[in-house]
Amino acid sequence: MNASYEKLFKHFKFVHGMEMKNRLVMGPLFTQSSHENGELSDKDMAFYRERIKDVSMVIVGPAYIEEGGKTMDGQLGIHRDYVARKLHEFTAMAKRMKVKTILRISHGGALSAEYLKVGDEAVAPSRVAVRRKGKKPKELNEPQIDHTLHAFARATERAIQAGFDGVEIEGGSGHLLQQFTSKQANHRKDTFGGTAENRLSFSIQVIRTVSKVIKNTTNRPFLLGYAMTPEEKGYGGNKVDDTMVWIDQLIEEKVDYVHLEVKSFHAKTTHHKEGEAEVVPAIIKHVNQRIPIISGGNLFTPLQVEEAIRGKLSMVTIQQALNLDPYWVEKVRRSEEPFYGKVPELEEVEAYQKVDSNEVEDLLEEL
Repeated sequence: MNASYEKLFKHFKFVHGMEMKNRLVMGPLFTQSSHENGELSDKDMAFYRERIKDVSMVIVGPAYIEEGGKTMDGQLGIHRDYVARKLHEFTAMAKRMKVKTILRISHGGALSAEYLKVGDEAVAPSRVAVRRKGKKPKELNEPQIDHTLHAFARATERAIQAGFDGVEIEGGSGHLLQQFTSKQANHRKDTFGGTAENRLSFSIQVIRTVSKVIKNTTNRPFLLGYAMTPEEKGYGGNKVDDTMVWIDQLIEEKVDYVHLEVKSFHAKTTHHKEGEAEVVPAIIKHVNQRIPIISGGNLFTPLQVEEAIRGKLSMVTIQQALNLDPYWVEKVRRSEEPFYGKVPELEEVEAYQKVDSNEVEDLLEEL
């Protein structure tokens, strides 16, 4: 193994004692190959079997917590007890490989509008469409908010029963929790809207609900992570300085780690108090090792991954590299060159970001 890449293979231990065999994570990939009923397919199993064997942790999902929270065809579900049975096969496979498994649990909110049954309405914090020409969702009332909290609780119970080593709450990518925290998507006048504290309150309730289930359901080490989009594009959206305040709150809630969802690890912001800065490194500097930070985004070469770890990133997501070369980790360990096609230059990545229209940009640029 190239000595300069030793940091990739150093162990990492979370506060509660769960130890990772290296710093490499296979983050979520939208395979869209689960069964129509949300059950993990044999195709999913084969895809992961080939790619996860050498990483320390795999994050699967996002898995929708109820029928009304689905955001794409072929999406994995955690909304019914029967889906946990197939997921147990997956976690058992990962355990044989000494790989920790995390299930990302999610509700799409307004993003679910086009995937509902005829006559059903999507729900969101406010009646704000998230896509151009999209249907306006129904504003969640308090009983529906309680129902959604219960759905997160049941999803967590199923994840524990299925043998996962943790859950990761989807708080970004334009999904329901980000819709609540976003100034653009949340126009409520009650305790869930208005001030930053109020807009964060639903996410805090979800975290506390999930934490309570973990405490009451299992005695084994079990991680609770929170995924978030660190900066919203478009006028008036949350910026990196807002995210830093939010992460301070997550630390108080004793979340085990924060997963920063970015297209490029080197994406820049001009909305930081210190001027132009790369988003992820700026947040890492603010956090100052008070909580583990997981991130990635367009990191294909071992040198790029090594530099991210040297920059104090706790663990690095490399699902894009593993998608291209399932043997990426093994090859790096043997000092062989992985296949990663043409690695895009930073300028190309930034140009791509300007024209690509993924879910979160639809939400935050088109409101």
